[in-house]
Amino acid sequence: MTRVIEETDTTTESRVRRTFVLLSLTFAAALPTLNVTIANAVLPQIRGDLSAGIEEISWVITATLVSTAIAMPTAGWLGMRFGQRRVLIGAVVGFTIASTMLGFAGSLEEVVFWRTAQGLFGGPVPPICMPIILRSFPEAERGWALAVWSGGVMLAPILAPPLGGWLTELYNWRLAFLFMVPVGVATHFLVVAAITESRRHSELRLDWFGFLALAVSVAAAQFLLDRGNRVDWFEAPEIVLSAIVSGIAFYVFLVHCLTVRQPFVDLRIFLNRNYSVAFSCWCVSGILTFAPLMLIPTLLGRLRDVPVDTIAIMLTPRGVGFVIGAVIVARLVRVTDLRVLLAFGLASQAPAFWYMSTFDLGVGLFEIFVAGSVLGLGEAFTWTAVATIAFSTLPPGLHGYGAALFQFGRFFLSSVGISVLVTVLARSTQVNHATLGENITPFNETLRLINRSGLLDIGVGEGLARIDGELTRQAMMIGYLNDFWLLTLLALATIPLVLLLHRPGEAPGIREPATSSSA
Repeated sequence: MTRVIEETDTTTESRVRRTFVLLSLTFAAALPTLNVTIANAVLPQIRGDLSAGIEEISWVITATLVSTAIAMPTAGWLGMRFGQRRVLIGAVVGFTIASTMLGFAGSLEEVVFWRTAQGLFGGPVPPICMPIILRSFPEAERGWALAVWSGGVMLAPILAPPLGGWLTELYNWRLAFLFMVPVGVATHFLVVAAITESRRHSELRLDWFGFLALAVSVAAAQFLLDRGNRVDWFEAPEIVLSAIVSGIAFYVFLVHCLTVRQPFVDLRIFLNRNYSVAFSCWCVSGILTFAPLMLIPTLLGRLRDVPVDTIAIMLTPRGVGFVIGAVIVARLVRVTDLRVLLAFGLASQAPAFWYMSTFDLGVGLFEIFVAGSVLGLGEAFTWTAVATIAFSTLPPGLHGYGAALFQFGRFFLSSVGISVLVTVLARSTQVNHATLGENITPFNETLRLINRSGLLDIGVGEGLARIDGELTRQAMMIGYLNDFWLLTLLALATIPLVLLLHRPGEAPGIREPATSSSA
């Protein structure tokens, strides 16, 4: 009886500690995710306070995206070389200091510099957190743990814009960044208390050539994606130059990694079929997750004049759907084929996007609630299944590299997807505005019938302005519907990839290379 009690106490203590670890890692990963999107809400206030132009202020966003994209792939090597706990603590401390300095920045140059520092320190945090979860939880509980962690990370970009707007109204834009300082300090103490150190490989050397080639390629590509739509893409010399630099640097990176003994990124990890297919699904799910977070608020704000706080409320059903899905999948993950859960997650998001493609200018709370709830439910199934499948056949020594590539691929491909959708929205608005405008003539009988009040008289300047404004709203709505159709097709096109997956227990793994050759 005594032995049973002791074993029960030990198990309970172990579960409490693992929960403490999960809480710490969730806070840590949510910080940089919150930082990426919170600036969108305070950008107008920063511009007015620092008297910056539109092109100048855009660097506040660009600097963070570029630096984050550069820093993410380094997480695997840093964790192996210096230890995951040490790197995570250093990244959280650096991010907190950068947030503090950003709150007291007195010029646009200082804001851009400290935003860059936030990206450099925050970028490695999510990729470092994932392998710590994998080694802290037994295989039977990893799916549940990743679902909870992913849910916390997902809520950050949803809450960031309304939180930033509220803090700005409460004081000014500086408070939106200073708010992250006490959270960063608390996260630091949580990580110090909860996380144990991983094995370090002090003999590991950094492949500087490979790192610099990848950094240049990623920085140029992220610059292209962030600024392309603003300067009409390849009509601008800077975009053409960025594309050339990114392509050449990436080619050099690939050739270098495939021909040297100790590359910066061991691309042999993609020889594992489960990891490669799961990586593809993970990247697509990033687009399906973050694209609506950009489209829905702008649709409601531009076309429905919905206040920011109301938009925040209308986005919460998505979080509720994710929580419900996480609870369900946590019970199913032990008894159901993960491939079935992944297929269900992707298949449930397709009808949600199709339903959104039927929206009109009168869309309200109920429609957003239904679509958001179904999307959140599908995301919970997708995230949990794909992360568990990807790492089920990788040797533990490759978890760090796998997580770094996983998070980087999701971040980068989400940027690609959002850039494509923004371009489709802009081009669709232009084309449909021109098409609809062809019907605005004095000979249009329908226009005469609806103009009994005289407010839409095409012979008066004010009437033409009202007609043009309505045409713009209708054309832009068509653009949003085209984006939702594209997301529907993307979700459907990804489902067949599930057929390429092995069952995790049957999939052949890949041999873990020696430390000296796996960097």
